[in-house]
Amino acid sequence: MKYNVPLLGENCPWYELAKMAPTNVKWCEAPTCGIISEPANTWSNLVYLALTIWAYYQVKDNEDKLLMKFVPAFFFMGLFSFVYHASYNFFSQWFDFVGMFLMTGLFISLNLNRMKVLSRAKLMKFYLFFNIFFGGLVIIFYLTYVPIQSLVAVQALFLMFSEFKLRDNLHQTNYKPFIASVILILVAATFSILDVTRTFCDPHNHIIQGHAIWHMFSALSLAFAFKYYSQFDYSE
Repeated sequence: MKYNVPLLGENCPWYELAKMAPTNVKWCEAPTCGIISEPANTWSNLVYLALTIWAYYQVKDNEDKLLMKFVPAFFFMGLFSFVYHASYNFFSQWFDFVGMFLMTGLFISLNLNRMKVLSRAKLMKFYLFFNIFFGGLVIIFYLTYVPIQSLVAVQALFLMFSEFKLRDNLHQTNYKPFIASVILILVAATFSILDVTRTFCDPHNHIIQGHAIWHMFSALSLAFAFKYYSQFDYSE
């Protein structure tokens, strides 16, 4: 069994890597024969750079330096996604998934701390283990042809479950940013699904793509998620 994705031309910069390890999914945008294989899906990641800069100025004077962890998480999520869509191969796609895990893992770690399951002293150790564990699963899933995107779905479901478990503090929590974040990520996911199913698809449009719109709306969702998590006191 092989991944049924179109290969790049033999003279294209990323041909050898793409032939050796093709991606496990093909988004709508047709790859070009250049350093930037998918222009729309690549350049749209600059929105995460804007998010990174915004988050930095939100937390740079905050006494709780734990929130500063969002800044590198946002940055590397955007950087790894940029490189993946530019190079169109599984080696860079692995980093793309790790970039997402850097973000979801941080949310999950903070929720476990809020639930009194994970102490602050052990939070970063768990965060590191989380990313190593799921990064390893990406390779296993790829080699066994299991949809890797299911890992992100499982993490998202756990996040929703943990928020449900924390509902006892409803009267103390401002849920407006959380609701906005969920709505925006659902909009983002809708465009991504429309893209991969070719429902909203013009392969030769290198300005806008459904997956590029996913990047934009997911960045907005993360901004609201950041505001939501900024309100809590993360205990020792």
